[in-house]
Amino acid sequence: METRIEHLHALELPTPFPVGPITVFLADAPGEPLTLVDTGPLTPKTMAALEAALARHGLAPRHLERILLTHGHVDHVGLAADLAAASGAQVISHPWNVPALEGDAGEREGRVAFYARILRQAGVPGGIEQAVAQATEAMDGFMRPVAVGATVDEGDVLRLAGLEWQVLHTPGHAGGLICLYEAAGRTLLSSDHLLAGISSNPVVEPPPPGRDERLLSLAVYRASLQRVAAIDVARALPSHGPAIDDVPGLVARRLAFHRSRVADVVGALRAGARTTWDVTQVLFPGRTPMDTFLAISEVIGHLDLLEREGCIAVDDEDENGGGDAVLWRLVEPEISRAG
Repeated sequence: METRIEHLHALELPTPFPVGPITVFLADAPGEPLTLVDTGPLTPKTMAALEAALARHGLAPRHLERILLTHGHVDHVGLAADLAAASGAQVISHPWNVPALEGDAGEREGRVAFYARILRQAGVPGGIEQAVAQATEAMDGFMRPVAVGATVDEGDVLRLAGLEWQVLHTPGHAGGLICLYEAAGRTLLSSDHLLAGISSNPVVEPPPPGRDERLLSLAVYRASLQRVAAIDVARALPSHGPAIDDVPGLVARRLAFHRSRVADVVGALRAGARTTWDVTQVLFPGRTPMDTFLAISEVIGHLDLLEREGCIAVDDEDENGGGDAVLWRLVEPEISRAG
């Protein structure tokens, strides 16, 4: 990917995940800290590719001075600890990402308990629940804990590649996800918030630090999409796939996709689906354990929207045999008005 910014270089690194390679960004303007935006996952192949990419610029990991992590997913942060150890670079991220990045034991215990509860409430069968839990926990092997030296949040400004970049907090795909916007060149580093080829999954997450309730991931993702579409962006540089030259058009397609998916969820419920797992099986049958988790996340997001808009409700009157699964019922008059 060509960034069209003199001191900002896109480095494509391999990952072992279905999403394919990740693009990280090297900022090397004279007089500024040498900065890497995201790192790739913790694998020997990714590290070797990063070392080779840095060498093409006459650099090595030991030269890094700042590592900016746009969110906490392992394909973006996995090498941060090793790179920081090799260089002494300061690691920077959004405050919500800090407990997970630093390997806080309480955060991890809470996360495991949260996802176990989510899967039970979704009605996932026991054997599949265990496989999904093992797959999600296995992702921890693609990163090591890293100390975060500074945080950035909405409205902060970072100097990067000789330019001033505004930090935009754009939760949705991840609660602590940030984008960077450079107004003079109308350039957006969009991380996973905007991707040209695929719709970013609004992943269900535990409540952010200091909050009791989880974010409604899809609802806040839609709001973040609309916000970015309203900004004057000439070009978005994402973490996966090609650059995006029509941000409003892409956002319109993403919002249309989710409207269509809401209709699919309603159709599944009308056809007899009662639990989140039932709906997931209709929309995403036969998935791997990790893909099953992502599918459940997406379905939960659409059910959140339908419940918030009064189109569905928990069926409190239905006997559930003492299980934990939430049963849903349609509220047809509200669906008619919503449609």
